Amino acid sequence: MASEGEWARWRGDMRSSARGVENSAANIEQSSARAAAASDRTAENSTRTARASEDTARSARSAATASWVSAGFAAVSAIQNARAARAAEEQTAITQSMAAQEQTHQFAMWRQTEEGKQYVAWRNQAIPLAQLLRDRQTQWQLAWAQAIGNAQDSVSAQELEHMKPHTVQVRSGRLKIAAVILFILGGLGLITTLAGASMTRVTVLGVAGPLLLALLMLAVAVYLTVNGKRRRQEEQTGITWMNTELRSIVAAEAAQRVARFGFDPLAVPQGYTGFAWGATFDPSAYADQLMWMIINGPVNFPEPDELPALVMPDVLAPNPAFRPEVNAALADFQQQS
Repeated sequence: MASEGEWARWRGDMRSSARGVENSAANIEQSSARAAAASDRTAENSTRTARASEDTARSARSAATASWVSAGFAAVSAIQNARAARAAEEQTAITQSMAAQEQTHQFAMWRQTEEGKQYVAWRNQAIPLAQLLRDRQTQWQLAWAQAIGNAQDSVSAQELEHMKPHTVQVRSGRLKIAAVILFILGGLGLITTLAGASMTRVTVLGVAGPLLLALLMLAVAVYLTVNGKRRRQEEQTGITWMNTELRSIVAAEAAQRVARFGFDPLAVPQGYTGFAWGATFDPSAYADQLMWMIINGPVNFPEPDELPALVMPDVLAPNPAFRPEVNAALADFQQQS
């Protein structure tokens, strides 16, 4: 067991390292009753934050689909709101995980070991690094949203019109319906006329009028069927030709937009970034890896060699081939490094 002096130094180190993080581990040193109450409150906050994340996600999707021209700029606000909600949710998860684990006897014993001490020291440095990477990723998404919005502004009205859905009205269906009705009426008339003549022993000449009417209905039904089939073939040929022609036009215009902007601003998904801002690896995936270990480390008791190395990714150099908004973000990251 550690001495009272070591326990005091450990508490001081934890309080000093956690001041830079909101809702940090300072609450852990309070009593078990207050920690349990705080855990209930943070669980409620997680629920509210999850709802806020859903709302901001819906806002982002709505912003991206409401208008091609304004979607890029509207997405800026949506991305900012989504990042704020995600940051609050992650901080709540970190605080709640730390508060729960600090009260367990197993973790309390493990953190006194050499492996536990190394994890706690690693965690205190990993939290601000992961949050910094998250903030940079948000700035990166904002830069791309602005680039997409500016590119959409320069797209011609004709290209926007070609991207709208087109429908063709097929009228041959009316002939098919009329033919079916005449087949039914003619068939019923023919059956009724012949049956009636058989039962009353009337000659065919005696029911010639109704018989001719039934046969005429059947003849017209056959004509409409043949004519309707021919018209459907003609309409289908016209639809195929129009769709083929439109597809070739849309594909050619999309290729021109990619050659002009480096991406198609009318076809990118929400939150699109053409490439990562890190020169050697993806900072977003690295931040996810750090956050996972921060939250799950007290449960899994990782070995020191399992802890990800804490490094700041090198920033990709600006390039004349990149969009100006993207280059501005890269230059800003280089200044911050």
